[in-house]
Amino acid sequence: MALYLTETEIKKIINMELALNSVEEAFQLIALGDAVTKPRERLPVGSSSLNYMSAGIDKQNLTGLKVYVPSKNGTKFYFHIMNALNGEMIAIMEANALGQFRTGAASGVASKYLAKKDSKKVLLIGTGYQAYTQALALDRVFELDEIYVYSRAEENRMNFINNYSSAMKSKLTPVADIESNVNNIDIISVITNSKTPVINSEIIESGVHINAAGSNHSLRRELDTKTILKADKIFVDDIDQAKMECGDLIYPESLGLIQWRNIINFSDVLKFPDRFKRNFKDITIFESQGLALWDLVTAINVCEIAKTKGIGEKINA
Repeated sequence: MALYLTETEIKKIINMELALNSVEEAFQLIALGDAVTKPRERLPVGSSSLNYMSAGIDKQNLTGLKVYVPSKNGTKFYFHIMNALNGEMIAIMEANALGQFRTGAASGVASKYLAKKDSKKVLLIGTGYQAYTQALALDRVFELDEIYVYSRAEENRMNFINNYSSAMKSKLTPVADIESNVNNIDIISVITNSKTPVINSEIIESGVHINAAGSNHSLRRELDTKTILKADKIFVDDIDQAKMECGDLIYPESLGLIQWRNIINFSDVLKFPDRFKRNFKDITIFESQGLALWDLVTAINVCEIAKTKGIGEKINA
């Protein structure tokens, strides 16, 4: 019998602390060589595609599969946990909230290790579905003073602030122009669906850390090439996946302006902490495409709580 968990049930369990711990655990597993994660594949189907990504944890003999079909009317994500020894289904989960929290948590974990420890000011670019957990993760990791919120539409900025201010310890402040209205930013988190860069190098000051988390397609870019070239160190969640999906890096690499050998797997920061200690003036970038291992570890932890609390339905699978 497998456990089936709906979105409503998962929202009763998941929180940012759980997601942060799960994503950091996932990176630790990669650093130790105890897990495998496979990049997203896209199977063209008519005018859409079947998207899927997978991961496995050796010592636990567990595998995970995330699958979804993008839709203009709203994409429905599912995550499956299976026993790697006998192939039995352990859990099937409706995984929109799961993905939202793990994506935000990844930026939080990356910033914990790459940004200045005393970071106080954040610039959040983008106010869509994924933006809330980007802000929440940084709000939980740091003792922030202020999160500046930018999107092109004033209505979107104000709706975001009205909806989420009560969930944050730090102050949310709308900004209409990121090039002239914000200064002394410690962390920039970009979470948009833009096909063209939404920030340029002119606003990037020394010491800033950037999370670029909105694009997972080779033809989309959030950061301009000058910003990429301005960075002292660039980290990715997975090199193989970045080579397939990270438009921010694929474009300048195709022009010979950067080389993949200089891009760093973030898990190496956990494996070799002394090697990647930040200098105060370093500009760092974390390019986040999303790993199935984040989903798997988070899903396992959610399932354990669900079983303890008697949440979910047992089904034949």
